Amino acid sequence: MAYKRQIGQLPIIPANATVHNVVCHYCIVGCGYKAYSWDARYEGGTAPGENAFGVDLSRQQPAETAAWYAPSMYNIVRQNGRDVHIVIKPDKACVVNSGLGSVRGARIAEMSYSRQRNTQLQRLTDPQVWRYGQLQPTSWDDALDLVARVTAAVIAEQGEDGLFVSAFDHGGAGGGYENTWGTGKLYFGAMKVKNIRIHNRPAYNSEVHGSRDMGVGELNNCYEDAELADTLVAVGTNALETQTNYFLNHWVPNLRGTSLDKKKAEFGSEPVAKARIVIVDPRRTVTVNASEVEAGKENVLHLALNSGTDLILFNAWLTYAAEKGWIDKGFIAASTKDFDKALAANKVSVAEAARATGLSEADIVKAVTWIGEPKAGGARRRTMFAYEKGLIWGNDNYRTNQALVNLALATGNIGRPGGGCVRMGGHQEGYCRPSDAHVGRPAAYVDKLLIEGKGGVHHIWGCDHYKTTLNAMAFKRAYKMRTDLVKDAMASVPYGDRDAMVAAILGAIRKGGLFSVDVDIVPTHIGEAAHVMLPAATSGEMNLTSMNGERRMRLTERYMDPPGQAMPDCLIAARIANHMERVLRATGKAEAADKFKGFDWKSEEDAFMDGYAKNEKGGAFVTYDRLRTMGTNGFQEPATAFADGKIVGTKRLFADGKFNKPDGKAVFAETRWRGLQAPGKQAEKDKFAFLINNGRANLVWQSAYLDVENELVMDRWPYPFIEMNPQDMAELGLKSGDLVEVYNENGSTQAMAYPTPTAKRKETFMLFGFPTGVQGNVVSAGVNEDIIPNYKQTWGNIRKIADAPEGVRHLTFKSKEYPA
Repeated sequence: MAYKRQIGQLPIIPANATVHNVVCHYCIVGCGYKAYSWDARYEGGTAPGENAFGVDLSRQQPAETAAWYAPSMYNIVRQNGRDVHIVIKPDKACVVNSGLGSVRGARIAEMSYSRQRNTQLQRLTDPQVWRYGQLQPTSWDDALDLVARVTAAVIAEQGEDGLFVSAFDHGGAGGGYENTWGTGKLYFGAMKVKNIRIHNRPAYNSEVHGSRDMGVGELNNCYEDAELADTLVAVGTNALETQTNYFLNHWVPNLRGTSLDKKKAEFGSEPVAKARIVIVDPRRTVTVNASEVEAGKENVLHLALNSGTDLILFNAWLTYAAEKGWIDKGFIAASTKDFDKALAANKVSVAEAARATGLSEADIVKAVTWIGEPKAGGARRRTMFAYEKGLIWGNDNYRTNQALVNLALATGNIGRPGGGCVRMGGHQEGYCRPSDAHVGRPAAYVDKLLIEGKGGVHHIWGCDHYKTTLNAMAFKRAYKMRTDLVKDAMASVPYGDRDAMVAAILGAIRKGGLFSVDVDIVPTHIGEAAHVMLPAATSGEMNLTSMNGERRMRLTERYMDPPGQAMPDCLIAARIANHMERVLRATGKAEAADKFKGFDWKSEEDAFMDGYAKNEKGGAFVTYDRLRTMGTNGFQEPATAFADGKIVGTKRLFADGKFNKPDGKAVFAETRWRGLQAPGKQAEKDKFAFLINNGRANLVWQSAYLDVENELVMDRWPYPFIEMNPQDMAELGLKSGDLVEVYNENGSTQAMAYPTPTAKRKETFMLFGFPTGVQGNVVSAGVNEDIIPNYKQTWGNIRKIADAPEGVRHLTFKSKEYPA
């Protein structure tokens, strides 16, 4: 919609435009894009030799032409200090997306900082320090001197356990190998910080400990396997909504039957047909709808089970498959151990599973038949298992993860074409840090410790706990109280006496205060409590490497200047280390100061070579120059060689039958069903009327933090929606768009009611992590043994606050499904 971008005509990309490789940083799919930039004073022409497309633009182009770009793909930015036009459009040559662009990726350009076109002007441009009752701009040296002095003083009094850290552990906009190495080397190398947490969970742990502990890395197949599978099993994942182009470009061809030639070429005489799909989700999603449209309802089985009962379903499938002989005995014998032990421990009848899940016995059997029954002639069925937050952040998540991996191993579906047992993912990944063994397991429940008044200084990197943590209301109350103590103390120092300022801050910390340092690209909710804010560069404003959900590593090249004084996180981490070394040496602590050596990086490439190239498997084969040459297709990690001018990668993990255990054998897990595992969940379910499920929406999936000033997005979602059954709405006197309060003993939040006829009675679905209504306010503090949170099993009550406000009266509340 061009009018929403205040532009009626777009410039033609000239033939001599500079072209950069770009990977979309808004979800794990990692679609490839090309960034075209050229001097803002010029544009190309309509003749074929005058434009980047090489076509006659004076003539009408066909509907599917590549010689086109949308207003959202255009902006004017600064590049090496000069104004340039920039167009960031999907790359048809990228095997991930084949030219498709999501509603997020296709807006990369308009979500770039531009003073010329007034986009993303909320970006942080200068370091800020709390002065005169508010955050005020200052220099890097001034801000980092205060950070280093306070951090060093707190460590001197409390030890390194007095420093709390919240850090991203991913790629894309929030990390990349450069930035995770920078923060990792600072907190796990120069220091051994134990009280550290991940951006979306309250401790430093993996969301997939269960799979890893069995020896099965979670990103073990390739996107092509979705085209080769006989059966797709989707558990707690809404792929059309949150991995859009993976679903459209790789799942849909198999559901339609248009990937049969690819199957025949791969499998020879083995019988092939278009895929069937089993979707395990309490809620009917747009993925269910799209699958029925593309594959036909007869090839789609939606198992709308009772929330939190996945584990007993998987155990029943394993039991039934073993009884039927639908297991790969040769694979089990050669590549695994403890199968018989796990099978005996996990034995569950179909009838028992039906009672717990609320599913029919017939559907449970139908699903496992689609999963495991051999094909004509005895060929083993190829099944790809895909799971995400519905499982990862659900009931008894560690063991539920293992129960699904058990089934994939038993049926021989890991390491083979058309198989895999994989998480669908959130962000791209780019994890590279020194050992975190000192953190321990279970890791510290950082949010709980902060609420209890522990620690003295908190470094935050690209996280906003106020929006995306569990038990959020309790956390916000405690955090504000503690940081306000320090703000009041800082205000008591009337002039620029740094020693007096540090002394005042330490005095407040001794009384329970907390000194907060926030590194981010935009102002955040938790940043309102901070005493220092440091401006970071994001993807495209720095060179950044990351891998997608099939371990495909690429380099997003720097194509524009970061705003103001913003710099990459890895260089911010290095400068913190430099100042820590200086402060410690000045106070006579030479031994401690020496630990902060080795941060003399001048560029993000320096950080990459110090981290990834030296420490990651195959890292010695990978350089920026080689990645540039590989373009948006890159290579699949780990690298195994460099030959014929290309980095050689790994298409599938475990194809040799060797797993991540000392003896190379994957271990089957005992995963007995034990009801709602997290403390207090069953009592909450018994007390409150509504399930308050949560998840993401395509329009704001991983991009909402940049969309708060975007008219197109906020016009659609001014408040988070909560999908409700119309009968439930009628009983509460609600109409479309009315504002409701969602509440329980954990806290309360608000949303706008969205009538959804397919929603079960008393089961709702609320947009997660939205700035104008935080679902985490009502999520309890309950976690599993490894401090992995359970966001999904939350119950509460709902009451009407107000009729639909003016800002939502123009919205449509039609069904999100489209007809078959």
